[in-house]
Amino acid sequence: MAETFNFGYLYIHLWEWAALPIYLTFIFFIALWHQKKKIGANPIYRYYIWGLFAKIGASVLFALIYLYYYHGGDTIAYYESALTMKNLLFQSPIDWLQNEFGSNSPQNFSLFTSSTGYPLPYMYCDIHTFTAIRLFNILIIPAFNSFLLSSILVACFSYWGMWKMFLVFSNVYPKLEKSFAFAVLFFPSVLFWASGLLKDTITLSCTGWIVYCVYSVFIIKKSRILHGALMIINIYLILLIKPYIIIALLPGALMWIFAQRIKTIKNSAFKTIILPCIIILCVFGGYAIIERLNAYLGKFSIQKVATTAAIIQKDMHQSYYHGHGFDIGATQNTPIGYIEKSPIAITAGLFRPFIWESGNIVMLISGIENTVILVISVLMLLRNGLVRILRRFITEPLLFFSLTYSAFFAFGVGISTSNFGALVRFKVAYLPFFVAAILILLYKTSRLEPDSL
Repeated sequence: MAETFNFGYLYIHLWEWAALPIYLTFIFFIALWHQKKKIGANPIYRYYIWGLFAKIGASVLFALIYLYYYHGGDTIAYYESALTMKNLLFQSPIDWLQNEFGSNSPQNFSLFTSSTGYPLPYMYCDIHTFTAIRLFNILIIPAFNSFLLSSILVACFSYWGMWKMFLVFSNVYPKLEKSFAFAVLFFPSVLFWASGLLKDTITLSCTGWIVYCVYSVFIIKKSRILHGALMIINIYLILLIKPYIIIALLPGALMWIFAQRIKTIKNSAFKTIILPCIIILCVFGGYAIIERLNAYLGKFSIQKVATTAAIIQKDMHQSYYHGHGFDIGATQNTPIGYIEKSPIAITAGLFRPFIWESGNIVMLISGIENTVILVISVLMLLRNGLVRILRRFITEPLLFFSLTYSAFFAFGVGISTSNFGALVRFKVAYLPFFVAAILILLYKTSRLEPDSL
């Protein structure tokens, strides 16, 4: 038997390291072929391979840190549970189909045997977690059961959504492609936390696809049936895995769609009158849609969010956080209570952990990022003033979407999270949008472009 290295419960065989350059070479030539096919019509594809291999490199680093540094963790639990699903496929395809597309019921759990292994019960019973396992187990097959190779294949497939998001921002603001490459493709913490076998990897990629499909269907009206279908699929996947992301996406997406149409109106007075009406319509429309999605939202549903916040606030005082938790204070279960708490919750969601709150090297990197983002944000506000930034905010639809999505998500994370480790992982869902929005404002204000309605 080949020599193995054991880190906790997982073995990495020497053949995996030998196979790694073969897989990377194959991926490189496929990517090079795709790049050459596209780059003539769209020179922005010069970033394609660089972004792909940055994500692959992050996935390898993520896997090794969880093996060497953490000696276990969620990503390994996902892998081991997905491996039992793959084993079930080869033992009994019918039983696999029942688990892949049926309910995660005790009856279906009993279809696993000692020869297939058993998925971790807490992962199997949670439909959001088990949906990710249903996706991951398919990629374990071409990876020949390798955790390392499975990680890079997950990174490759999830990169597709990130690239689509990058294309949208670069098409709308073509002079900022280098800035968007950093914000979307190369931002360190996003690369690290959204490249391995985690739910965040899937949902961020799905979010990128949704952005691209909204842009294709409603803005440039390209292949509307195809992109409409892809949008529905990705929304459904997010609802199954992390449904609260939809709450943050809805308001900004609706405003993006309507604001794009407002821009075509020539009469400035009519624009000024109709804009508040559109905002109110989007707020109430988004609320109505969220109400209908409450069954998917769990603890983040409108009825349960106050209870969730109260539980979190009580939980953060427990000793097992060892100083790695934070407290934004009690929140009153009223609209006024949430409004009063929103500044501190959004600040926590966007800028914490601060650099002095870092408890380990991973948190330190996040702390450094947050410090840089905070300094740039404050300088931006001081240089331009809130009124000028707000005018940009309401006259540029993609900027509006990015800031609204970031603010809604940051508020939800800040008010319902008490642990820095969880906070850092939650943030990757909106960090690319927030950083891109800051870079857009930086560019616009540095050129002193006029504001217009």
